[in-house]
Amino acid sequence: MFCKKLRFSVLLFVSFSAFIFISCNKFKGDQTVPAYIRIDSISIYTNYEEQGAPTHNITDAWVYINNEAIGAYELPAVFPVLAKGLTEVRVDPGIKLNGIAALRTPYPFYASIIQDVELIEGEEVNLNTDTLFKGSEVIPYTMTTTYYDNLVFVWIEDFEDPSLSLDSTSKSLIDIRRTEPANNPEAFLANYSKYSGLMTLTEEKYLIDVATNVGNDEGFVLPKVGEFVFLEFDYKNNNYFTCGFYARELSQIIQHPVVNMNTSSEWNKIYVNLSPGVSAQIGAIDFNIFFGSIKESGVDEPRILIDNVKLIHRIQ
Repeated sequence: MFCKKLRFSVLLFVSFSAFIFISCNKFKGDQTVPAYIRIDSISIYTNYEEQGAPTHNITDAWVYINNEAIGAYELPAVFPVLAKGLTEVRVDPGIKLNGIAALRTPYPFYASIIQDVELIEGEEVNLNTDTLFKGSEVIPYTMTTTYYDNLVFVWIEDFEDPSLSLDSTSKSLIDIRRTEPANNPEAFLANYSKYSGLMTLTEEKYLIDVATNVGNDEGFVLPKVGEFVFLEFDYKNNNYFTCGFYARELSQIIQHPVVNMNTSSEWNKIYVNLSPGVSAQIGAIDFNIFFGSIKESGVDEPRILIDNVKLIHRIQ
């Protein structure tokens, strides 16, 4: 079903409404009893100073055996493999594009995890906990990815600095602020995080619109012609909100909403694909990211929290 190596397209990601995958079964030989591979989860390591927080929402594993695509699997997963002995296993971390379950794809900014795995017919190997024995050497399997090296982290906002890089636009009725005090239970808390960004709404101040570089003449210069541009962030909210970008042209600035976030009582992470929208702005000089919301009826105390915001593209 997925027997050719997937290639990323600029404006189109492969989507799947039914997440059921069948292996290609193209392995040579007469093996009839499969080995089994278990992957419970995939984590990420980051250089915090340069790449921001190691938060992720990796939901799937796209698996290749000896360079043959065998399928993509929602985690946790156990799947059969018609291979035995020392075998190269490659796993591409997968996400829900724009938070949509029907749009599942490998994330183009997460590195593939490649390792030799000892497979035995009829037996299961757990890539999260097991080890490989090579003579006297013991090699633990690991399901930890990293960002690729060829990336530009254009903008990172973790709200740990009192000076915020998001500010109210002219139409906003209220400002974004940090959670207070430090380690407020409402915030995204980790050993690197004591604060989060907080947007609140009331009957009188029912609209918020905050953006980067407000009042400045320069925004972010982002690649077009089909290059990948992603906005990552964590959020928790009881009122919907929208994210997107402002495109500045010679004679006007145009606001482009991209994704609406439904309510989430727990912290959630989203990967917003800005690539199609940015590439379509042929006349844009630069761009700025915005977050906005209008108070929903029936929500008494609208609260929107965001954290670990990253704007990323590849090095040109």
